[in-house]
Amino acid sequence: MYSWARDARPHSVLLPKRRIMPTNLELPIMVGLFTLVAAVIDFRLKRVPNYITVPAAVLGLAFHSLAPHGQGVWFALGGFGVGFALLLLPWIIGGGGMGDVKLLAALGAWLGPIMILIAFAGSAFVAACGALGVICYHTLQKGIGYTRRRYLVVEHAGGVSLDHSSSLAAAKKRRVLPFAVPVAVSTWLLLAWMLLQSMK
Repeated sequence: MYSWARDARPHSVLLPKRRIMPTNLELPIMVGLFTLVAAVIDFRLKRVPNYITVPAAVLGLAFHSLAPHGQGVWFALGGFGVGFALLLLPWIIGGGGMGDVKLLAALGAWLGPIMILIAFAGSAFVAACGALGVICYHTLQKGIGYTRRRYLVVEHAGGVSLDHSSSLAAAKKRRVLPFAVPVAVSTWLLLAWMLLQSMK
């Protein structure tokens, strides 16, 4: 998928080369740093600000457009579009923040249209496992009642229902795991796998 080697041409813009040269590790390093910073900020602030996502997207587009081992502007734009579309509907219906949409769009500009889908699927799995772990931990430590009030339900006059609050702040407060954290873990695992595959 990526031109991480100098001595071979990719047989497809969607498939990785088989060998890595140390001087061509800019992409995994930049992506790893971007996702790390985004995860730390999202964990602490419960949001991913524009000053993280916008420069990352621009750099991804510039890298693939101008770098000798980039995959081209259409590769980056395709990844950007796919990443943006993945969480657009949940954002429209109030199921997530715009920062999460921009995070995936910026990551897609680096990874391209295929790898961003894999990274997103991996992040969904990591998020599900992480959320289950957090809920189980709080249930054991503070009881089922606290866990239900904290993460799962809100009280209404007519009874108890799932939290569909229109307040984004309330939704973020109830979020079990900041979205950028599973995205970062999934991306790191994907990059590690690609690096190992390219060294064979």
